Amino acid sequence: MPARRVEAGPRTLVVAGAGGAGKSAVACALAERSAARGDRTLLVSTGRVREPLLAPDDADRSDRAPAYEQVHLNPVTLLAQWWERIVGGIRAARPPRADGDDPGFDPFVLEPPELTGLAEPEHLLTLSAIHRYATAADDAGRAYDVVIVDAPGFEELVALLTAPASIAAYLERVWPRHVRLSAPVSVDGPATGSVAGLILAERLTVLAEELAGFAADRRALELVYVLAADGARVTRARRELAALEVLGLRPSGLVLNRVLRADPRFAHDLPHPALQWFARRLSAQQVAVDGARELGDALARPVLEVDEAAVPLSGPVEAGGLAVSSPDGGDPLDRLRGAADPAEPSLRHVGGFGLDARYEWTVALPLVDPSTIALGRVEEDVVVEAEGVRRRLRLPSVLRRCVVAGATYADGELRVDFAPDPELWPHGAER
Repeated sequence: MPARRVEAGPRTLVVAGAGGAGKSAVACALAERSAARGDRTLLVSTGRVREPLLAPDDADRSDRAPAYEQVHLNPVTLLAQWWERIVGGIRAARPPRADGDDPGFDPFVLEPPELTGLAEPEHLLTLSAIHRYATAADDAGRAYDVVIVDAPGFEELVALLTAPASIAAYLERVWPRHVRLSAPVSVDGPATGSVAGLILAERLTVLAEELAGFAADRRALELVYVLAADGARVTRARRELAALEVLGLRPSGLVLNRVLRADPRFAHDLPHPALQWFARRLSAQQVAVDGARELGDALARPVLEVDEAAVPLSGPVEAGGLAVSSPDGGDPLDRLRGAADPAEPSLRHVGGFGLDARYEWTVALPLVDPSTIALGRVEEDVVVEAEGVRRRLRLPSVLRRCVVAGATYADGELRVDFAPDPELWPHGAER
């Protein structure tokens, strides 16, 4: 009887990493292990072109199908399908336009095949499809226990996971909901600019807000970061993990891929080209092992290991057979789920009262290069910029009546000092 997972409820694991790290192979290995535990598992790939490893051809040497199910999400197709549903409903609800009528602003004249390159909506709809697979049952009433996503490259990954919150924030900023819903509208006649905009804004806002919550919930969506056992990869991994930390996307665990296992019974220092290559590879691998463990310690995350394949991988079944191990010998999937949530920004009253009060707001940002940090203020939020990315954070209520008085970075934390704004501070308030 296969072992069941330690916690009930659907899981979504997004397997990410730098190009060449072998994240697709690791995704297959985790999917195979999940299916072997008795979980109904789906492996999702995304992008305009499917990863060759996940679409085997005649070169695939396996004689069986994977134990898990697979699906590929093409963002262009998703966008066209979504637009067709919206346009179909709008066109059915309004009478035909008379010849010579000026439609004004009317996006619904666009046909689905015309939409071929809208990056942010494509990211939104890709994540929406992943969310549906993770939460909805199929026609037979069966739901997936585990959905594993072979994520795109780093830049696309960041866009995929931040698009919902960005779109929702932009829409609310430029056209607040209470404003756009304050006037009565009708679709009985040809769509006017305001009606067309309202329909699009509401559809996008509802979808974006739902997916922003999904992307931000580390219990619902677990990020797994893969790096190759090569010392040269650690520096890039550190930069990418630092950027993910700024965005609030700390992974549930790291996976060190392509680990060679040296047999201690054999000498590796003999003057033979093959042995010399092997010795150099082991030396570079040790740099990667030490670097991965350092990163794991800084993020309080486990580091799993995947063995180097004995032969070149030709398909998902061979990739699924890769050995995934945890340093403590436990189930790797359970180790990923057991990681603690990163600390939320904290507030501390440093001292003083009334207009002399001082507060310190702390954001944990391990791995970040402090020379890249910049701060900005937008209404009741602080914008933190570092490692080439930005994140907008809502301030606690007391700090919304304060101004930034300074900032320091120490021990992996950004510490921002606040002082009361005399124009906003309540009269007579002591703290």
